Amino acid sequence: MFMKTFLSILIIFINLQSWTKANDISEFEIEGISIGDSINKFFNEKEISDAVDESYEDKTYITKTFYEINLKNYEAIQVTFKAKDKKRIIVSIVGVIGYPNNIPNCKKEMNNIDIELINLFPKATRKDWGKYEHNVENMGHYFPITYDFEDGSGAMVSCHDWSEQSGIEDNLKVSIFEGNYANYIKRKN
Repeated sequence: MFMKTFLSILIIFINLQSWTKANDISEFEIEGISIGDSINKFFNEKEISDAVDESYEDKTYITKTFYEINLKNYEAIQVTFKAKDKKRIIVSIVGVIGYPNNIPNCKKEMNNIDIELINLFPKATRKDWGKYEHNVENMGHYFPITYDFEDGSGAMVSCHDWSEQSGIEDNLKVSIFEGNYANYIKRKN
């Protein structure tokens, strides 16, 4: 378990290093994918169709979660694009690492990542939300730390502690999102 945690921190840290030279969020990558890329560049129609749809009911944006694909740093990846965008330009990317029934270790890793993000984003507005309830039928809670940028874009690292009845594995997420999508999520929550 120590090796998994160490390796995850190292991989995430190396990926985050690209932000030290980035002029905006579109220059940062998760699994080689950046905000502003087309999802069509990375996945074919069958893969997109087969991916788990985790979109809000209004379907303004489409969020697809890809499991069991060849990922280097994460166990799953979530990619979001506007529903009416034929080019499917990516507005959000989330890397997911499972921590089944192990929120203490997830929070340790989240705190290590947070220390790195504080150094990488000295101009971002950081907020540690503490424990925050899920809006989905009270099926658990999560611990988010957010980083907001002047252009409205943002990043987040968070641990998600799901109830057993939800059937969802506890996990760590590293997220990036552009400004319009960030505003959309704020209105939804």
